[in-house]
Amino acid sequence: MLKKRRTSSGRWRHQRLACFSLFLFTFACLPLTGCSTAPKAADQASFMERADGSKTWFEENVVGLDEQIANAKAYVIFPDVAQWGIIFSGGRFGRGALMDPNGDQIGWAAVNTISIGLQAGVQGFRMLFVIQDQATLDEFMENKWTGNVDAVVVAGDAGGTAVQSFEQGIALYTGASQGLMAGISLGLEYIRFKDLDEP
Repeated sequence: MLKKRRTSSGRWRHQRLACFSLFLFTFACLPLTGCSTAPKAADQASFMERADGSKTWFEENVVGLDEQIANAKAYVIFPDVAQWGIIFSGGRFGRGALMDPNGDQIGWAAVNTISIGLQAGVQGFRMLFVIQDQATLDEFMENKWTGNVDAVVVAGDAGGTAVQSFEQGIALYTGASQGLMAGISLGLEYIRFKDLDEP
């Protein structure tokens, strides 16, 4: 009898673990249904300081990036993806700001994707989208981006990275806040836009 109870208990624990794992995977695949796109009002000033600092970092380390941004329609800067965000089965969350080439803010952005894999030692990363034209910007502001784009990994060596070509109207750059990271392919459907005037 004791042996049978142990077998039944083990099967029950295994079923619970399988259900819990399925829940985490499903949660990670949901594109930002429960995450706030914009930072809290009290945190927005410090967020924008980090965003400005991250843009400067990319421009210092990517040859020709400042010119690419100046000739583009807009850019999205994520200063600290997964730095403090919740991680479920590889899903990362981070907030960003949508800016015009002159540095004026257009809106907010957020990313939550299971397609980003961080290597051991990486503690969050910066991410920059350069948006080539009005059509691509309109699709983003209507939350209609689809497909995947590959990112150029920017190291902390001044001028050590070449400018990225546009792919689907987007040039994507990433750089680890701490540690080394490999290249990523990002699912665009997990990037979300929010207007500045939205509550």
